[in-house]
Amino acid sequence: MLSLLSGAQRTQLHMGTLISVSVVEDKLSDEIFALFSDLDNRLSTYKGDSEISSLNHNLELNVSDLTRNILERSLEMYRLSDGAFDVTIGSVTHGVYRFGYDNQHLPSQKELQNAKKLVGSNQVNLEGNHVKLLPGMMIDLGGIGKGYAVDLAINLLKQKGVSNAVVAASGDIGCLGECVVNIQDPFYTQGYIATITSTLPRMAISTSGNYERYIKNKTHNHLIDPKTGKSQQRYASITLIDTEDNTRIDALATAVSVMKESKAIAMLEKLNIAYVLIGNDGTMIKSAMPQEVFITYQSLFNTTN
Repeated sequence: MLSLLSGAQRTQLHMGTLISVSVVEDKLSDEIFALFSDLDNRLSTYKGDSEISSLNHNLELNVSDLTRNILERSLEMYRLSDGAFDVTIGSVTHGVYRFGYDNQHLPSQKELQNAKKLVGSNQVNLEGNHVKLLPGMMIDLGGIGKGYAVDLAINLLKQKGVSNAVVAASGDIGCLGECVVNIQDPFYTQGYIATITSTLPRMAISTSGNYERYIKNKTHNHLIDPKTGKSQQRYASITLIDTEDNTRIDALATAVSVMKESKAIAMLEKLNIAYVLIGNDGTMIKSAMPQEVFITYQSLFNTTN
């Protein structure tokens, strides 16, 4: 996904992805990149000295306010999605699939069964800044961390008096003021299937798909159902659009991928979150957009309204 804004645009690598900042006041980009770097050092499961890695290793930790806040939001999203979003999926994603590591592999059924026993956010004990996990449980914030970072970045810019900017962390994009965003074609990585133009004061977008990270082929993608331990097979791409809260739609994009379609759409409609869902067969299900958001499609496959 690509965001465009008149003004300076800079890009750096943080949180395992390219972070792009478009803001007229170019010096503010450095503060945004520092924010992402700090969060990566706190939340990464890949960095052995991060707060989350320490928590996963020791099973008990007094965490910083930033880490406590994202854990609170994670538990909120777990409840909101009826368990379809679950950050304790780490025993599966990191423990047996090993996504992102040199030794990633397809786990056996026995490995999955054992790892699934350690999944369940309802068993996370969070009291104030004190977090306690069950033995073997592992937190993975990959499905919510970038959205959370984008929210913090947008809030920082608003505090600085900025009214026109874009912060993009791969598929998680936060806009202040007018912006144009292209939605990547999940079947052809060099193309786009839609262009979104927004005049909202604040817009949040999150796109997730089976083309982003997988083992051997897209059938074994990183969007894992916490209840089965297996990759989702329904969607090639999921895009959610809201007037605020990248944290929420980042998590819910992951949740929607493994939810029953009717239940997922009912949840999104209730929350007034717009969506564009593209199935593996190229079919598209799309909602109405906010009044200030205009979307054009470059290719329309078989569209269901």
